[in-house]
Amino acid sequence: MTKDILIIGSGPAGLYAWKMASDLNLTGTVVEANTTYGGQVLNIYPEKTVLNLPAIVSLKGTEVIEQMYKAIKIDEEKINFKAETRVVDLQKIEPEERKEDFENWFKVTFSDGSVQNYKRILITDGVGVNSPIKLTPKDYDNIIYTIKDLNTFIDKDVLIFGGGDSALDWALELAKRSKSVKIIHRRDEFRAKPGSLEAAKELGIELLTPYGFDSISSEQDNIAKSLKLINMTTKEEVIVDFDLALVQFGVTIKKEKFDNLELEFNKMNKIIINEEMSTSVKGIYAAGDCCWYETKLRNLVSCFFEAMHSVINIEKTVNNRKVPNNGW
Repeated sequence: MTKDILIIGSGPAGLYAWKMASDLNLTGTVVEANTTYGGQVLNIYPEKTVLNLPAIVSLKGTEVIEQMYKAIKIDEEKINFKAETRVVDLQKIEPEERKEDFENWFKVTFSDGSVQNYKRILITDGVGVNSPIKLTPKDYDNIIYTIKDLNTFIDKDVLIFGGGDSALDWALELAKRSKSVKIIHRRDEFRAKPGSLEAAKELGIELLTPYGFDSISSEQDNIAKSLKLINMTTKEEVIVDFDLALVQFGVTIKKEKFDNLELEFNKMNKIIINEEMSTSVKGIYAAGDCCWYETKLRNLVSCFFEAMHSVINIEKTVNNRKVPNNGW
């Protein structure tokens, strides 16, 4: 049997697409390369406080994902979930019905060896399977890239490397419980929101700019005790003692490859989509961090809209509607 939709990726965009597809009574599959659903929010920012969701004051990343999953009407007979599974081949095939409407259906081979046909594809794989960019080649017990327990930072001297929103957001959060927090950034200018910088200064968070990491100065039993920083302008060297270091340099990405489909990408390797969330290949849609359009904004609310819009348009085609379902 040909299923209605394949959703590739189960981060926030994929989870909301799954909910919408279930609510609209579509059949399909959600495939996830990682061990479970949740994407970056669960794998990189599980303890981060999310503050930009409508009608919700604040939730931790893990709580957002848990609530999103609970909202899905799970029915494995209609939409099944494949974890630790990748798409290894995706081929366009001729539709078995309404060829003038569909133009393409798709034959998909998965890494578990299974093969399934789908009428429509929705790519929501975010930035892909990611690994954090490391501070040092060697792994130290107290140099971390993901926060799993905020209590670890109580009464600790903390260094945070990075200049984006994640670095500043964590600095503001950790300042509530740590003995001290220093942010280290290679440039004087930050990519983070100006309001976050002002809040950091008010909390006494020290901004070390423009400094970059040079080397570990002292260590014991796989614990780094101090490190050397170098001023990127004057070349002045500074030794800083610390208990814990959080590195927020971003991630390296391993994306799904669909070379044979001739999808259009921008210079940032994002899939270009139109106002209907459709890619350059008829029948393939994209939503969330993996896609780009002229007015694209990267946040959770935007990815929910894109996922909803994609699934509504897919359901319209699949069920031959003249007017799209509004998604209520």
